[in-house]
Amino acid sequence: MSERSTDGSAPVTVIHLVRAVYGLEQFKVFVDSFRSTAPGTDYELVLAMKGFASSVDASSYLTLCKGIDAETVLLPDEGFDLDVYFELARRLQRDRYCFLNSFSQILAPNWLANLDSALQAPNVGLVGATGSWASPKSWTLHRLRLPTPYRHIFPDRRHALDVLRTIRSEQTGQASPSLMRRSPKVTSRVRGIFEQIMYKESFPAPHIRTNAFMIRGIELSQMHFNRIRNKADTYRIEHGRRSLTKQVSALGLKTLVVDRFGTTYEPEQWPSSNTYAHRNQEGLMVSDNQTTLYQDGDRARRSVLGRMAWGIEPEMDPSPRGCRT
Repeated sequence: MSERSTDGSAPVTVIHLVRAVYGLEQFKVFVDSFRSTAPGTDYELVLAMKGFASSVDASSYLTLCKGIDAETVLLPDEGFDLDVYFELARRLQRDRYCFLNSFSQILAPNWLANLDSALQAPNVGLVGATGSWASPKSWTLHRLRLPTPYRHIFPDRRHALDVLRTIRSEQTGQASPSLMRRSPKVTSRVRGIFEQIMYKESFPAPHIRTNAFMIRGIELSQMHFNRIRNKADTYRIEHGRRSLTKQVSALGLKTLVVDRFGTTYEPEQWPSSNTYAHRNQEGLMVSDNQTTLYQDGDRARRSVLGRMAWGIEPEMDPSPRGCRT
């Protein structure tokens, strides 16, 4: 639906990343959720088809979209999610963007209206369906047995390591190596550790997670990022010292998490949103593979993921609460 909104403003441009490598069933999850949950406001949908050589290759995917008005853009399977988002924003030059990654599943009606309403509030520059305080820098220091807030959050360091290595093995299908195991890739491992420590924030490091977020084109055009060369560079954009969240803050604008009821939360309130790695994620509006990892996890897994994100057990009541918009 690409008409003008009823209030005269431009519709929201929703960009969903579709990766061929994840297969048709993953895309079907998104399409079914998109079809069954009214966005609550006008939009234009752009499908960023990554890894499809031609429209013929994408035909089975496009068949799933019958009845959904969407523009498709075919892209080579190069770079990373954020590369795609920023490149399409440069091409399209739209007013407002909602970016949804390949694992996004919409869970609540009026999801887009909730995000849009929050973004258009005074002095707001970035909103998302989830946020986190997690710090890869602090976790790396803890793994190295150096001082860090995670030392008190994870007094049983070995247990937390075992849980995270199990998760990693499940995701990759390979055993997760120890931190400094000797291998031909030891140099790259040391470089990775250096980058985690030098370019990331210590816990708590509030940042909007980039699985489902919304930003205006004018603010996005003012963001300055180094060239994205590897996955570590994408993590810098999400939770580094010059992350999206940090740069929006430098513009004098607020960053908010929005739950499924339209309630907004400032960074110190994010655990209370119950949208990511806390309680049963009752406020979650758009899920992804990481929220599912927590939702389907046993008590031990939930405990580690919750404490990694917020520094507290996921069943504890974090105050204060957010404010209804």
